[in-house]
Amino acid sequence: MTGGLACSMKAIVLAGGFATRLRPLTLTKPKPLLPILDKPLLDWILDSLTKSGCNDVVVSVKYLADVIKKYLNSNSYGMNLSFAEEVRPLGDAGPIRLINDLYGLSTTFLVVYGDIFSNIDFGEVIEFHRSHGGLATMVVTEVDDPSRYGAAIFNEEGKVVKFVEKPPKEKYVSNNVNAGVYVFEPEVLKYIPESPSKLARDVLPKLVSDGVLYAYKHEGVWMDIGLPSDYLKANFEAMRHYFPNGYVSNSASIDGAELIQPSYISANVKLGKMCKVGPYAVIGGNSVIGPAVRIKNSLLFNNVIVDEGVLISNSLVGERSIVGKWVRIESGSVIGDEVIIRDEVLIPRRTIILPYKEVDSNIDKEGDVLL
Repeated sequence: MTGGLACSMKAIVLAGGFATRLRPLTLTKPKPLLPILDKPLLDWILDSLTKSGCNDVVVSVKYLADVIKKYLNSNSYGMNLSFAEEVRPLGDAGPIRLINDLYGLSTTFLVVYGDIFSNIDFGEVIEFHRSHGGLATMVVTEVDDPSRYGAAIFNEEGKVVKFVEKPPKEKYVSNNVNAGVYVFEPEVLKYIPESPSKLARDVLPKLVSDGVLYAYKHEGVWMDIGLPSDYLKANFEAMRHYFPNGYVSNSASIDGAELIQPSYISANVKLGKMCKVGPYAVIGGNSVIGPAVRIKNSLLFNNVIVDEGVLISNSLVGERSIVGKWVRIESGSVIGDEVIIRDEVLIPRRTIILPYKEVDSNIDKEGDVLL
């Protein structure tokens, strides 16, 4: 990481979104608090800001705001942490104007989306911004499918010459997309409408038109946590990057189980005899896995109980859920918090089960949603 002097400025973390595409996971937990390998996404972001020397952070909140504030206030981050709570949804540009009204943005400031998992060096981004002299710098990264994001074309000096939000696949623009991190000069505030607004729609195109937006290209870890499948992949990407040989907590009990690495086994997990776990299995803390269970390419949140003979493949199982004997959870399924699945139930591909539901019989068709 670059030294702290590069980032001695105010940083904004946008953490107010409703995260509807991540339901049912976000019905009970705000997206920024979803864990990546035992650690909430927001903690990854704040730790990166701290390492870059950013010690004055404002978190913009709206959905489940009290949950986020309670969590952050109960932990120590070694920084000045403030909140800006939206009374009504303001988009991702509106909160910046609100924060200016509440706290003042009179010098260069950093903006980070609260749903991005990355190893972006914020200090390097700020140094790039200062050396190029624009009003705004946008971090970009390369993806295979730019149609979900804002695609940017920039010249050799890094100046953005074209920006298209969510271009259709048949109208290719660029594989370099908006990575959800910006450095802004205070003058950018005049580009933000007073009404609820979005950066990609209402601000960035005007910055491009005026020739004051630059692109810093990030080539490391980057994942947008937009869908349950993205969230699962982000955990696997974190595992590949930080624990390529897997991780097993010293307090976990895995005697008699077969563990295929990389996998991530959290504190106080108990794996039964003849279990086969991995590769790419994340087992949350205090979970109890019975004998002869097979788990692969899946994430189980904390305090999950899985009885014997269960198969879980490429799925997510919410906190404090209970899975009975001989249950089969097939690929792409998402189980909310505190769900009870009775013995011998089949959960077919792409099933969504909302929190607190009890399932006592087979689900008949793929892609069903149990309310």
